Amino acid sequence: MVGRVLAGRYELLEKVGEGGMARVYRGRDQLLKRTVAVKILKDQMTGSADFVRRFRREAQAAAGLSHPNIVNVYDVGEEGNTYFIVMEYVDGNNLKQYIREKGYLSPAEAVAIARQIAAALVQAHGAGVIHRDIKPQNILFSRDGKVKVADFGIALAADGSTLTCSDDIVGSVHYFSPEQARGNLAGKQSDLYSLGVILYEMVTGQVPFSGESPISVAMKHVQDPVEPPRRLNPHIPEPLERIILKALQKEPGKRYPDARAFLDDLLLFQQKGTAVALPASDLSADDGDTLVIKPVRQLDDEADPEERAELPAPKRWIAPLIIVLVVSFILVVGFIYLRGLLYVPEVTVPPVRELSQSDAVAVLIDAGLKVNPEVYYVFDDKIPVGHVVRTEPVQWRKVRQNRVVDLYISKGPETMSLPDLFGRTESEARRLLKEMELQCEIIREHNEAVAEGMVFRQVPEAGFRLSRGEQVIIYVSQGGPPFQISNLIGMTETEARDYLEVNGLLPRLRYERADAPAGTVIGQYPEVGKNVKKGQSVDIVVSKGNGKSEDDDD
Repeated sequence: MVGRVLAGRYELLEKVGEGGMARVYRGRDQLLKRTVAVKILKDQMTGSADFVRRFRREAQAAAGLSHPNIVNVYDVGEEGNTYFIVMEYVDGNNLKQYIREKGYLSPAEAVAIARQIAAALVQAHGAGVIHRDIKPQNILFSRDGKVKVADFGIALAADGSTLTCSDDIVGSVHYFSPEQARGNLAGKQSDLYSLGVILYEMVTGQVPFSGESPISVAMKHVQDPVEPPRRLNPHIPEPLERIILKALQKEPGKRYPDARAFLDDLLLFQQKGTAVALPASDLSADDGDTLVIKPVRQLDDEADPEERAELPAPKRWIAPLIIVLVVSFILVVGFIYLRGLLYVPEVTVPPVRELSQSDAVAVLIDAGLKVNPEVYYVFDDKIPVGHVVRTEPVQWRKVRQNRVVDLYISKGPETMSLPDLFGRTESEARRLLKEMELQCEIIREHNEAVAEGMVFRQVPEAGFRLSRGEQVIIYVSQGGPPFQISNLIGMTETEARDYLEVNGLLPRLRYERADAPAGTVIGQYPEVGKNVKKGQSVDIVVSKGNGKSEDDDD
């Protein structure tokens, strides 16, 4: 796919990501000269006519959204069996990566991020667009730190997917709403639940529910109560816990009525440290049906008095005592056995920075750890390509044996596509290269075809990929080469004008009375033999004659 041009304008430069439904490429809009992200649906997704129909409808609706916290959708198209969305290119990490790097976020930072996501949902829901797949992988950060919500318009088309172990489902199921987990169509309230999960994860470092399979996680969303986040992180303010638990209510009607109400409560907490949401004890109450157990018949009370009298007094307490002793013994033995089963020794995460990926995996396994098969690739200016930049958990940290370790592998220095500088002014070219953190060398040469001060050549050429700090040479025109001006004195005004025009010079005329015939050039500046360049002005003095004429009345 790399190198292909879609719709005659979107050149695919490099693949930057892949999910269960689509591949994402960094591309170049050749018409508007800007970097874009191009999401191309996988072949298995385009085999269904129903899927394609829903994809077109939702993507076109998303293209109508415009908000600072929403990744802009520029274009939706198809070319043969290739279906694609052209979006704003956001050159930054996603929220999932950011949480992994920091462990968990402060309440202030988490609320600031959640507020921007909620603002995006207010805009989208107001336009009738529901995301249906709000998760931290779809929350991007621009270079200036602004939060951008991506992938509006693709989730509904995929609603027919079953809970398999695809990358998209494994990544999404932790953020499913209970109604999505039941297989029902997601609505606006589902987006609010997913935002509640993200907020929970930001302040605790973990999702509310996890399990061995997508099905088990989905069932927990439906059945299990949410553990209050303050039990995991006691530094979370109580009003913020109330906001989170309200968003995570099982029933959509018990969550915030809309994204605006959610946003308002976040703003209230941010400004005054309080919230409208009910106390956590009210929010986390179980609304399910109560199981009523029929009382056991009290045989001793209802038995015939004579029957009770027949039982010898000592035998009434011997049997219960034996039962108590046996049960106690079983419990003690069971506790000791289970403790042995549940006890997991601790190991230390070994240092594997700068090792190759295969060597790092071997070292981690030898240390009694497991390695996540999903590797995360990051740019690094110092670590060679294919070698480990860092691990999560970090090296030297003590963890449980068999803990899964994430590897972050170097992609080498971050590269960028060199823009086309031809026709730009020298100052503009310098500014662009400075913003890209590239070195700039200026070479000035004469060039008759390009105006003075404009770039007419660059090395490397446009589109070449460079790393920060590398050098770019730009050639700036000095205009045409200088030449010696001819003697214009004695020429007629018309002849002098023609000479100047042919040589690219600009005449500035002045008329004076003189003995020379009227219309004759009697002076010039620069003088004959002096160097001039195209575009330069030349002063010429033209005689008005010496006798009485109509010119005397001028």
